[in-house]
Amino acid sequence: DESVGTMGKRLANIGVENTEENRRAYRELLFTTDKQVGTNLGGVILFHETVYQKTSDGVPFIKLIQDMGAVPGIKVDKGVVPLAGTNGETTTQGLDDLANRCKEYYKEGCRFAKWRCVL
Repeated sequence: DESVGTMGKRLANIGVENTEENRRAYRELLFTTDKQVGTNLGGVILFHETVYQKTSDGVPFIKLIQDMGAVPGIKVDKGVVPLAGTNGETTTQGLDDLANRCKEYYKEGCRFAKWRCVL
């Protein structure tokens, strides 16, 4: 899965407006294309927005992923910001409320998390 910004670039390349509904429809296409894809995937890393999205028929994307035999996960870092007092270094955001977010994501069906820290 991809962030709102990255997804926007992909949609722009095909002349589609970057709206939540268009991102949802694109993800639905990916998650419903072929249930056999799950035989080649161990897990799917979701973006925050995707955790709460559903198909046009009302099926949560997390359930689709589980039904295809893959494990839903979540990207939990919140990106990087400049680190004060340094010469262009950055720090990753998201630790402040990480425990609460992980509890919520687990409740929604995510079973692993990804944290990326750019050095």
